[in-house]
Amino acid sequence: MCDRNVSCPFPDKYETILFPIIYSSVFIVGLPGNLLAIGVVIQLLRKQNILGVYLANLCASDMMYIISLPVWITYTANQNWFFGTLTCKIVATIRCVAMVFPLQSRIIRSMRTAVIISVVVWLIILGSHFYFLSKDEVFTSIQNVELCYEKYPMERWMAHLNYFRIFVVFLIPLVVLVFSYCSIIRVIYQAATLDTKQKRKITGLLMAMTAIFVICYLPYHVILFIRSYVSDLDYCTCEIEKNVRPAYRISFALTSVSSALDPFLNIFVSEGVKRDLMGYIRAIWFYLALRRKDRSKKTGLDAICDGNGQRNDGLLCTHHTKMQTRM
Repeated sequence: MCDRNVSCPFPDKYETILFPIIYSSVFIVGLPGNLLAIGVVIQLLRKQNILGVYLANLCASDMMYIISLPVWITYTANQNWFFGTLTCKIVATIRCVAMVFPLQSRIIRSMRTAVIISVVVWLIILGSHFYFLSKDEVFTSIQNVELCYEKYPMERWMAHLNYFRIFVVFLIPLVVLVFSYCSIIRVIYQAATLDTKQKRKITGLLMAMTAIFVICYLPYHVILFIRSYVSDLDYCTCEIEKNVRPAYRISFALTSVSSALDPFLNIFVSEGVKRDLMGYIRAIWFYLALRRKDRSKKTGLDAICDGNGQRNDGLLCTHHTKMQTRM
């Protein structure tokens, strides 16, 4: 029987070092990557590219998650939640949204359909969390510290909500995604207009995207199901939670890696996008090089003017024209 009035201890000290390092690494890689991705998405939307709608939603969910990471870094470093109940609920909802949009199918034939599907996904996710937002997600542990989004043993209402997250938000879309990608690969290999190299490249890309998503999210949802099922059967004990906790928390941290990899997997792999991106980078590089050249020329003229000023008090070198004039 579960004694839900008791909070199980968590003595593992490695967590205050390991998890801040993981989340900080994701933040450092994910923030610039997603900022670059936003610029690419804007260009795709201007060209009325349907892929831009999907990627805009992906970037939005990833950026929300990346921006929330400093809060989670502070929490895992101190093993204490300082930010209040509302912030905990918002962060927990953002984490769920970040898991959903990498699964959104890209087999969309029109801009309007893409927008409708995106709106429906947002409404389903946010609507399903109204019940979640009505519950208290901050718990006080046996060590007299506050925990966000995790209670050992798990509350029964949370176990029921997790069933929805696991089956409706994760498993069903994953099955649809795998089926869609398999269909795409079958069509690609039947196409006579693509050579063998192109077919292998597209197939490898789809398989890599699926594999990375499964690696990032499947372990967490499997362990989450185990914890939820045990709690729902009222069979949870501190001994079980203690044995499951390391795998649960490590798999939970692993889900964040997807937000750092999404820009590289979903955006920068496109040849057209890479050409546009390299064009932007070359333009920025040329601009910076030109600025350095102008600054170097200005520094040289200043040195000449200073030297002339020391040798000849009758010459004046202005900073505006860099011309020597007779006083």
